[in-house]
Amino acid sequence: MTEARASATDRSAVELLRTTPFGELGEDALATVAPLFVRVRVGKGAVVYLEGDEGDRFFVVAGGRLKAFRHTASARDVTVFTLGPGDSFGFLPLLDGAPFPLSAAALTAAELLVLHRPQFLRFVDENPRFCLALVNHLARRLRGCLDQVESLGRSSAVARVAHGLLRLMPTSGGPGAAAEVVLPFSQEEFAQFLNITPENLSRALTRLRREGAVERSGRGRFRILDVEVLSGFAQPSG
Repeated sequence: MTEARASATDRSAVELLRTTPFGELGEDALATVAPLFVRVRVGKGAVVYLEGDEGDRFFVVAGGRLKAFRHTASARDVTVFTLGPGDSFGFLPLLDGAPFPLSAAALTAAELLVLHRPQFLRFVDENPRFCLALVNHLARRLRGCLDQVESLGRSSAVARVAHGLLRLMPTSGGPGAAAEVVLPFSQEEFAQFLNITPENLSRALTRLRREGAVERSGRGRFRILDVEVLSGFAQPSG
């Protein structure tokens, strides 16, 4: 990994921090907190941290894609969520000093903004109203994790794949409208994300294509032909 200190005049760092809870505090706070971050570059496949490591850092993705995952007793990695530019992670252990509850690794070459715990605690002490913004952020992240638990509660591979595609679908468009989903990771990693085998993922996609719900539009790209049909397959009994 290579590191470089950010600065108050680093506009790209300030713009990225606007997408985090820090962004709710205004320009002065952003100018104060930006120099506390360091830029870190990691290669594809690099492990950023492992579950159980000391939770002493907070991260903002400046470029590339990462995954947060848990290694199960059956020796499989279950992806809990994926992260792209503007996403942040690592707040929970930063607050309580406990170990990281998940592992994180780079799906592609990535650049991160990293804030270490001593600097974070000093910033919070000087900006107590930041705590409310942080609570809202953690609540949204918890909802995302609960959505993933709901997905894993679906017994059939078809239901999991349909639900996964719906979660990745752009928010614009209404029932029955077509949209394109671009996988933020490989198809094998999509299978891991859904906790199914690559073979079951392939069979599920074949069925969804046969039923007129989706069609492949390129490598890692799927065109949603009918949202209502896909939603029907996403139901727990699908």
